[in-house]
Amino acid sequence: MRQLKPEVVQERKRHLLQWIVHYFIKTSKPVSSQLIASEAGLDLSSATIRSILQELEEDGFLHQAHTSAGREPTDKGYRFFVDYLSGVQRLAASEKESIEEQYKSRIEELDTLLSETSRLLSRVSHGAGIVLSPHMGRQSIKRLELLPLGGRNVLGVLITDSGLVRHWPIQLGFPPSARQVNMLNRFLNENIRGVPVDKAQTMVMAKLSQMEREFSELTSLAGELLIEVGRVTSPEAIYVEGADNILSQAEQFGDLKTVQSLMRVIGEKDRLAVMLEKELEDDAALPSRVRVRIGAESGLPELRNASVITHVYRHGDRVLGVLGVIGSKRMEYSRMIGLVDFVGRLVESRLNEWDAVTHGLEKSK
Repeated sequence: MRQLKPEVVQERKRHLLQWIVHYFIKTSKPVSSQLIASEAGLDLSSATIRSILQELEEDGFLHQAHTSAGREPTDKGYRFFVDYLSGVQRLAASEKESIEEQYKSRIEELDTLLSETSRLLSRVSHGAGIVLSPHMGRQSIKRLELLPLGGRNVLGVLITDSGLVRHWPIQLGFPPSARQVNMLNRFLNENIRGVPVDKAQTMVMAKLSQMEREFSELTSLAGELLIEVGRVTSPEAIYVEGADNILSQAEQFGDLKTVQSLMRVIGEKDRLAVMLEKELEDDAALPSRVRVRIGAESGLPELRNASVITHVYRHGDRVLGVLGVIGSKRMEYSRMIGLVDFVGRLVESRLNEWDAVTHGLEKSK
């Protein structure tokens, strides 16, 4: 009996596994050896197919609920399939045009951009769209000032260099005069522009402590404002849209209890944010801009029947945040990888456009 070369045997196994995972994603039906023999077109005998299926199951790529049932891919099988697709990102030209059209609308604030991005990802993927906003403490301040509201009440407004905007009401310990507010606004924006948010308070208070006694109330006012800045910039925002898409495909995620736990973690958001923060931490170690986490790879038990595709987005050479989709392990991976990568690059492009506009305005002054 002629022995096949080891590389030929491995190639047969790879082709068969690719076909099985693709078929299961498309139909959700377990795959039998008879089905493979009649539909796969791999020119393999029934005995060879059964032998390869047994090896794939022993290697952990396939699972068979019972002897007479067909095989289904395991997380390891999905991982093999996704790695095979890593260079194949398929997103139709018409879809790209439609997505680009969404970003032509006039969006001036990063919060709005990220919220709209999560909504867009949800709509196009038919899954849950997730976006983690930039870590506020690491952002540099573009503008910070108070707007008087009357009496002891003022409105704090913070704008960072990446376009994040935060505004919040503050009740001070004394009613500031218009002159004090104007002086503080001028002082702040002459001294803290370009300073990271988490270092602004230390820097400003050191400068103010050197000023004459007549500015003691101004020092108090600045101190209260910068304490408030520390409060308002934490915790980080996470935008999640499309939980109803998960419910409409509930049968793909498992039994009622599994779906309920998945919906709960999507609703709570905090643990999703921790998962996405880990993507930021792993950014330097992983070469790919788009990552696929299958089942338990996400680190959240509630996502064991789901896959998460993410893209770490940047502003210049700085990592800002993460966006992506949560969907069934049976998602169309090539299209979803292409979608997340395309949208991630559009977000980065919009941030660069804001930079160009800002620099143009500054030069014209």
